[in-house]
Amino acid sequence: MPHYKGLRVAVALAALLSGIPVRAADAPVQELSLSDCIQLALKHNLDLQVERRNPLRSKLSLDIAVAGYYEPTLGFAAQEDYSKGAAQFNPSIGLPVPGQENTTDSFSTSVRGVLPYSGLQYSLNASGAETLTRGGSSTNSIDTSRGGTSIVLTQPLLRNFWIDAGRLGIAEARNNVRSAELVLKRRVMDTITQVEVAYYNLIFTFESVKVQQFGLDLAQRSLDETRKRFEVGTVAELETKLTESRVAAREADLLTSRRNADIQQNVLKRLISDNYSDIHGVVLKPKEPLVAQSQVLDLKLSWDKGLSERPDLLQSKIELENMGLQLKYDRNQLYPELDLFGTYGRNGSGKFLDDTYDSIRNDEQPTHRIGASLSIPLGNKAARSRFRSNKLREEQLILTLKGQEQGIMIEIDNAIKQAGSSYDRVQATRKASEYAQAALEAEQKKLENGKSTNFVVLQLQNDLITARSSELRAVADYNNALAQLSLSDATTFTRHNIDWEVQKDVTTTR
Repeated sequence: MPHYKGLRVAVALAALLSGIPVRAADAPVQELSLSDCIQLALKHNLDLQVERRNPLRSKLSLDIAVAGYYEPTLGFAAQEDYSKGAAQFNPSIGLPVPGQENTTDSFSTSVRGVLPYSGLQYSLNASGAETLTRGGSSTNSIDTSRGGTSIVLTQPLLRNFWIDAGRLGIAEARNNVRSAELVLKRRVMDTITQVEVAYYNLIFTFESVKVQQFGLDLAQRSLDETRKRFEVGTVAELETKLTESRVAAREADLLTSRRNADIQQNVLKRLISDNYSDIHGVVLKPKEPLVAQSQVLDLKLSWDKGLSERPDLLQSKIELENMGLQLKYDRNQLYPELDLFGTYGRNGSGKFLDDTYDSIRNDEQPTHRIGASLSIPLGNKAARSRFRSNKLREEQLILTLKGQEQGIMIEIDNAIKQAGSSYDRVQATRKASEYAQAALEAEQKKLENGKSTNFVVLQLQNDLITARSSELRAVADYNNALAQLSLSDATTFTRHNIDWEVQKDVTTTR
């Protein structure tokens, strides 16, 4: 009794944590629709929780690249310099003169950075220094100060003008964010497909248990009737033993079906839960029947959707785009380095720092400089070889992308053929099941009239159970084939009426 109470507590806790409504307070059984399972997987699947971190990490990497290139750098330095000269003899007065002492307090500050788009480098600088001189031939202390402000600009005109290493890194990091979002989208689609397949397989195992139970009941009734006829002497003991053997075989088949149902339960639980121990004792029971609904399959439409929306194909296109950025950078590196630079500044000096600041403010000592520098690599073989190598890599990526598109078209074509073949198999196995049922009923009447044997009836019972099992398997395979087709042509979200925004990582059902 305590164990059963603890089980009920575990069931209630599992329902609270996973959002599954408890069907009955005293029964560890939860009825779930396919939509319920998908929503639980989107919230609790551990693989998805791992993958969700990657777009966030990619965005942080983009922030790092942008900050490392565009964020200005503020610099500040302050120091004090002291020096004292040696004492010297002054013959005019006949006395030694103390050495001169100089104490200089100085500071400097700067703001350096790069402007977007053109790679213009800028530096805003300011400095100041005050010197106190004592000793030497003078008996008075002497104060002097100096300072200045300047702005320095350097503009690349050839190499590093269209793109440089920093802007290349930012562009690639931005594409990596898109790529990570596509990988997450593909993982979500994979997970939904896995849940759908697991759900249909779980229905199949539940229905298989019912079929095997039906087969056991048929065999048991045959055994009961055979024993009655044996008691009145109308059948031989061998037929009784044969029927008993069939009952034992049906019991073994039923146990196997129940074991398969338990295993399939765990397959689904792993997909929809992030804490298996909480739902270990819960029996997940599908709400929906296993049916085969006819679908209109349009190869051209599926090709169009797959080639335009498949996340893995879009990810390959981003890889090709990154290579295009790399080639743009490599091509720019083939040019000589021609930079235009300019400096404008104001200097000042005076007895005190205030005098220096007034001099700077009044532009009494302006300075400016303008010029250009040219650097031509002799040979530049490394840059040219790098460009050629990456050009070949781009050609490889283009061919790989073409092969991937061709592979997707073949995959979709095969998936449509598989779905169509599976539906035809459903119809064929359904007819086989109906014929097996009719044959068993006819043979059963013949047995009742003494015109058949238990062996034939048992064989027809076995044919009926096999036919019904094949029909169930065909229906499950057909639904699984439709799920795989949706994954192949990127219609998984549409198939389940799911709105999914990768930017916000939101999954809701319309």
